[in-house]
Amino acid sequence: MKKRILFTGGSGKAGRHAVPYLIEAGYEVHNIDLLPLDSPGVTNLIADITDSGQVFNALSMHRDFPDLEHGQGPQPFDAVVHFAAVPRILIKPDNETFRINTMGTYNVIEAAVKLGIRKIIVASSETTYGVCFAEGHRDFHQFPLDEDYDVNPMDSYGLSKVVNEKTARAFAERSGFDVYALRDRQRHRAA
Repeated sequence: MKKRILFTGGSGKAGRHAVPYLIEAGYEVHNIDLLPLDSPGVTNLIADITDSGQVFNALSMHRDFPDLEHGQGPQPFDAVVHFAAVPRILIKPDNETFRINTMGTYNVIEAAVKLGIRKIIVASSETTYGVCFAEGHRDFHQFPLDEDYDVNPMDSYGLSKVVNEKTARAFAERSGFDVYALRDRQRHRAA
């Protein structure tokens, strides 16, 4: 039986590449986003991650019509991959970028943990270091930056990603589940 992944933000910039890769690797992928992803093999649910009720329902309902046939209720997901977010500054007002990104991440992780989904991956960003979207010149003590370099963003997007990493760490500590925050090309374990 294929492993089932709930993927938030599969219609976005990174998600539309990651979802087909997961399907090709043999996973069942259910995309949760504000827009559906038109990709073979993926199912879609339009939902707002800032609404905890919608997130909880998305993680605990039937995925598609064939799921109704076995008569055993909704089947659980094996993992959650959370990419949904406002993808950068200057798309929405700063406070909305921060609210959507932090509340969405909290809601997704909380629902996954409460439903017993033990594998959770959260997209973070190199913007946590303050490299991108900085105003004026910044003096970085070293390049390349590694995971131990202090996070110090100047903007609402980078700050939301720092908060999301801390949120992931808190849930990992509390639950003992595997929760990972990925900073683009680097992996950063939340616990």
